[in-house]
Amino acid sequence: MTEAKTKKLIVSATVGAVLLLFVLLSVMVYQMITINLYNAQIADLEDKRAELNQMLEEGKDTLEVRSLRAWVEMRARELGYAFEDDLPI
Repeated sequence: MTEAKTKKLIVSATVGAVLLLFVLLSVMVYQMITINLYNAQIADLEDKRAELNQMLEEGKDTLEVRSLRAWVEMRARELGYAFEDDLPI
């Protein structure tokens, strides 16, 4: 091979290697961005799940309180209902 062909071969191999590195780095950066977006979505969903679990627990407390007879009687009187043994007002 002549010196000119060798130089052309070296230059083309270098250009190919640089292009390959550029493509690989581009893919890697894209993947990192995608992973960060998914991690952010996961964190948001975990926060929402925790909030919903807290609301569920508070709802259970509310259900227990509202199941008590005293609360039922109080609410019935607020709505204008009376029990048979109540004195007329």
